[in-house]
Amino acid sequence: MNGVQLTNHLTAQFMASTLSRYEARITEDGDFRVYIYAMSLKRLKRKCGRYAKRERKAIEYVTTLKEES
Repeated sequence: MNGVQLTNHLTAQFMASTLSRYEARITEDGDFRVYIYAMSLKRLKRKCGRYAKRERKAIEYVTTLKEES
């Protein structure tokens, strides 16, 4: 199992799954968040990168909302 740090709090652990596909287990500070599946390791890493980017945007949005109020 390989682990990759996506953000300060998100970590992805890559594994070979059954049915000829790869899976990534996304955790936040050690707590499970989501599984992401793909047919190739390259595609899986790209999907994890997009997931991390979406999470960063959500965090930025929440902080701007807090600043406005």
